[in-house]
Amino acid sequence: MILAELEDERSWDQAFTRSPDMLAKLATEAMAEYHAERSPFF
Repeated sequence: MILAELEDERSWDQAFTRSPDMLAKLATEAMAEYHAERSPFF
């Protein structure tokens, strides 16, 4: 189970390394939702 989790983390790291703009876009969208009070964490 731990090895599967580590592999999953590695996959995410590789995906964001190949596409750093994607991470910035997701962060911007999350902040916009938070400020619009649409976040499930609000």
